[in-house]
Amino acid sequence: MAPIRVAVLGAGYWGTKLCREYAGIEGSTREASLSMVVDSSEAALEAVRAQVGRAGRVFSRDYQNALRDRSVDVVHVALPSPLHYEVARSALEGGKHVLLEKPMALSSREAYKLASLAEEQGLMLQVGHIFRFNAALRMVRQMLHRGRIGRVYYATLEWTTDDIPSGERDIVFDLAPHPIDVLNYLLDEWPYGVDAVGGSYRRNREVLEEVAFVNLEFPDRVVANVYLSWIQHDGKNRLVRIVGSEGTVICDALNQVVTMYTSRGTSDIPQALFPKLGLNNGDGGWHGKLEDDPPGPNNTIRDMELHFIDAVRGRAP
Repeated sequence: MAPIRVAVLGAGYWGTKLCREYAGIEGSTREASLSMVVDSSEAALEAVRAQVGRAGRVFSRDYQNALRDRSVDVVHVALPSPLHYEVARSALEGGKHVLLEKPMALSSREAYKLASLAEEQGLMLQVGHIFRFNAALRMVRQMLHRGRIGRVYYATLEWTTDDIPSGERDIVFDLAPHPIDVLNYLLDEWPYGVDAVGGSYRRNREVLEEVAFVNLEFPDRVVANVYLSWIQHDGKNRLVRIVGSEGTVICDALNQVVTMYTSRGTSDIPQALFPKLGLNNGDGGWHGKLEDDPPGPNNTIRDMELHFIDAVRGRAP
C-alpha cells in the first residue's frame, strides 16, 4: 500500500521530534511519508530541514498549504494550544485525518465539536496522549486489571521538572492532560469531582501557574492527587503510584521502571508477566527494570504515530 502522507504543523521542540519519527517510519516501514512541515518561523523550519530534509519534502510557513494539498492524508497538529481547535476543525472540514497534540482544545465544548465533526466526516481524530503508548504503564494497567494489588484505594502522580516553557503557557493546560489521562487509562473511569490550587512564583503572574496540586474523585471511592511543577530542582520526574488493598505499584514512566510492593512478598507475582525482570526480596517487595524483550522500553512517539496510521488504514481502533 502507498504510504500515508503526513503534514506536521509546528516545528518546535515537540514538532521536531514528531518529524524525526515520521521520517524514520518512512525510511523503514514505508507506512507513512513525511510530506510537509509547517511553522511560522523560518529559523524553526531551517532547523528541522537540517535534520529531515530531502528532495520533495515541503517546508512551509502557512498551514493552509497543508490543508489545500490534496495529496496530504493526515495532519499532525503540534501548534500552540489556542490554535488547536481552529486548525483541527479546518483540517477535518478539508477531509484530513487529524492527530492532535494535547490539550485537544481549551474547552470541553470545542472538544466535543471536533469529535462530532470527525464522526460526521468519517475521519480519524486522535489526541496525542503519549503515555498510553508507554510500555511500563501498559504493564501497570494489565496488573490492575488482573487484580495484582487488590482493590484500588488511591493514586498519586508526580509530573515535575525545572524548566518553564517559553511563551504564555500555564502548567495546567500544558502538563496536566498527561497525568489525568493516565488515570483515565489505568482506572477505566472518568473523575466526577475535581479541585485544584496552583501558583506562579518565578513569573509571578496569576494566569501562568507554574505549580499545581489537583485532587480527583473517581467512582468506587478511589481518590487521586496529581502534583505538577516546573520549578522543582531534582530533575524531571514522571511517577505514578497506585495503592491497593493487597499491594502498591510504582511506575517511573520516564525510565519505564515498574516496582511492586506487597505485604505477602513476591511469591504471588507471576514472572511470566515480567519477562527478564530481576527479582529482589531484600526490601519486602519486588522490583525490576524492563529489558529489551517485550514488553520492554519502547519508543512511545513512534508507537503513537504507527497506531494512528493503523487507525487511518482501518487496522486499529
